[in-house]
Amino acid sequence: MDHLKDGALIKNVINKQCNESLKELVNRHSGIIFNIGKKYCSSCNLDISELNDNRYWIVFNAAKTFNDTKGSKFSTWLGNQVRFFCLNYKNKNSKLIPIENEHLEFFINNFSKNDEKVNQKEVINTIIDLFNQISDPNTKNAIYYRYFYNKERILNYSEIADILKVTPQTVLNWHNKFVDFAKKKLTNKTNTISI
Repeated sequence: MDHLKDGALIKNVINKQCNESLKELVNRHSGIIFNIGKKYCSSCNLDISELNDNRYWIVFNAAKTFNDTKGSKFSTWLGNQVRFFCLNYKNKNSKLIPIENEHLEFFINNFSKNDEKVNQKEVINTIIDLFNQISDPNTKNAIYYRYFYNKERILNYSEIADILKVTPQTVLNWHNKFVDFAKKKLTNKTNTISI
């Protein structure tokens, strides 16, 4: 894997859900994550270990959203994602200890467009209902541990992977499966969709 360029690794991660390619990207760019994280962690009240625990998610998200046609390097884009993660962490934790509904609001913000006006109470109730409809035990476990298990904070993907004895990439795949399912249900409630 170390002979492949970033672009090839990114395609493997996105198109083939390749765990080894994700690991290579994480290992290859861990210095960027750490160096940029050090600059932002203190001002955002973020422990560097929290950033480290979320490195798989940060790299995966950067790979998923990277556009190589714009001429920028993946390392530059990843650096922006690290900064965004730190600043977003600060915003999320500006409140007191979050309750379960606030965990779900974090989930809602992951798939709601900025210009959409969302009735969050209704969507929260819908997501709880959707959670109860999940038939796949793996997806249900991933969503349970992500949003319902810990009332004080959202577990990161590495922590869930340790609990379920799988890779962080696998947890991401299960989580994204539910996100897609929820999007379809929330935008077209008349259709019957199974997961």
